[in-house]
Amino acid sequence: MKKYKLIIHKRVFDQISEIQNFVASLNTYEAAENYSKRLFKEIETIRYLADAMQFSRWEIAKQYQPKAKRLITKNQKWNVIFHTDGDFVVVDSILPSSTMR
Repeated sequence: MKKYKLIIHKRVFDQISEIQNFVASLNTYEAAENYSKRLFKEIETIRYLADAMQFSRWEIAKQYQPKAKRLITKNQKWNVIFHTDGDFVVVDSILPSSTMR
């Protein structure tokens, strides 16, 4: 099993910050911080799982990269859009699952 080096696009950090702020508005800051930490841990699993995932058939994912793949988070609320490039896995975006229907 190949272990990729992880590159996270700046846009993803901004999106996670927005998600964290939204969760904090509904809950506590600590809950929001824990939520974003779990999200980052799920993103890190792509380093090992990238080769096992199929290319996305969704046009919205292909807008980021023609050979985009996606990871659906455990809570099924988010789609992590990424692609591989040599020894790297590049995380391009995080989209709400509702946009993938």
